[in-house]
Amino acid sequence: MLAKRRRMLAIGIAVGVAVAIFLFLVLMPVPHSFSMNGVAISDAYRSCTGIDTAQGGAVSFHWSAPSAIVFYVVSCSANQVAYEGNGTSGSGTFVSAGGTYMFGASCPEGACVLANVSGTYFAPLLTL
Repeated sequence: MLAKRRRMLAIGIAVGVAVAIFLFLVLMPVPHSFSMNGVAISDAYRSCTGIDTAQGGAVSFHWSAPSAIVFYVVSCSANQVAYEGNGTSGSGTFVSAGGTYMFGASCPEGACVLANVSGTYFAPLLTL
């Protein structure tokens, strides 16, 4: 009888630890670094590539270009501009509405100056 209780206690502790680890991986935001070179957003973009973020997570970044540009961060799911900057470099921070965010120089039809961007966003290690 005592051995059975010990075994049940050990199983209970193991399950508790497993649940705690799972919750940590799903709920605890951790920093993720990103870097993109030669990014642009054209007027007729068809696919949205960038970083996939969790709602409520902070995103901070720095961008640069070899000559003056207009730089945007666009939420693909909300189809809204999260950041707009002008010049040869800049930085910004925003709180994610969730989904993918696209970064890049504004490139209407014609020649385009490409930008480089790097930064950090906070998201759980596991997403459900």
